[in-house]
Amino acid sequence: MNNNVKTVLFVCVENACRSQLAEAISNHFFPDQLKAFSAGSRPGKEVNPKAIRSLNSMGIVHKGKTKSTSQVEEKKYDYIVGMGCGDACPIIPGAQILEWSIPDPKLFELKKFNKVRDMIKEKIETELI
Repeated sequence: MNNNVKTVLFVCVENACRSQLAEAISNHFFPDQLKAFSAGSRPGKEVNPKAIRSLNSMGIVHKGKTKSTSQVEEKKYDYIVGMGCGDACPIIPGAQILEWSIPDPKLFELKKFNKVRDMIKEKIETELI
């Protein structure tokens, strides 16, 4: 891995939607700048199917699985990004902690869901790259 690549851990409660989107977008579009991971404090059983469809529409084939924060490799991350779960977000020590307050799109229809996806991509571009 290039020494200029920043590591980022996206955290959320379920690790089924927002944090999965952020991990996949980061690793697909910005592999020379970011190495992304995601985890949740109470992970769901599967990645939200709308998240997979939304990523597919961007050309990303996502086969991610939900992970618990206890399953994430213990290392120092350059960034820990809370996706909008507030006090329910897991706390993991990191060099810089960011809270993005992204709305949870899991109950949104696909068009509105994709707007949240695009918001995540924009935040990655403006705050991490």
